[in-house]
Amino acid sequence: MPTVPPELLIVMPVFNEQASVRKVVLEWSQEVENWTEAIAFLVINDGSTDGTRRVLARLQEQLGSRLEVIDQENIGHGQTCLKGYRLAVDRAIPYVLQIDSDGQCDPQYFFRLWRSREQCDVIYGRRVRRDDGWRRVLATILLKLVLFCAAGAWCVDANVPYRLMRTAVLAEIVPHLPSDFFLANVAMAVLLRKRPQVRHGQVPIGFRERYGGEPRVPISRFGEKAIELVRQLRNLIGGGA
Repeated sequence: MPTVPPELLIVMPVFNEQASVRKVVLEWSQEVENWTEAIAFLVINDGSTDGTRRVLARLQEQLGSRLEVIDQENIGHGQTCLKGYRLAVDRAIPYVLQIDSDGQCDPQYFFRLWRSREQCDVIYGRRVRRDDGWRRVLATILLKLVLFCAAGAWCVDANVPYRLMRTAVLAEIVPHLPSDFFLANVAMAVLLRKRPQVRHGQVPIGFRERYGGEPRVPISRFGEKAIELVRQLRNLIGGGA
């Protein structure tokens, strides 16, 4: 781990991203270190079955203590994000940056989130330009409507893998998220939105094409997942979270 106490934990879940993970780690490390050197870069390998682990091992040799890798059995993207959030809370690291490992998150926008951190508790990248196709744009719009109808929460972009969050605020939310909530990062956005004391911000970003690999949830399963999400959200909110 870094020799100075980190003020930022970068949390990046990885699943079968051997084609992209090296480039993503290196480009993000370089960009973030332009703004703060007090960082810890955490990659959580969520049961990858391709050559991702070998790539990560070589990256650790290159970056040393600047990169921490955790291997686990597959539990899904949302729960893997939660694991990173919990580690930030346990280690008392003030801020968490969540990104994905497929290359769609462009680091050039990071400084805009970072310079707004004192004014906001959670800052989302708002995808104003997307290179991954109109179906994904439509899915994001439909998700926003589903969350508003099912949970009464109007979220900027609840599933965006590009967000900077104050860890002290996450510490109040994480314990309420059950281990079987498959889109836990979406549930996190909903619960944060429903707390009036939480200060929200947004930064317009461009969202790139993937460097490689395939999305975890194909478009064909979005309807099925939306129904499951509504059920889980109603249970969560009905339970007083």
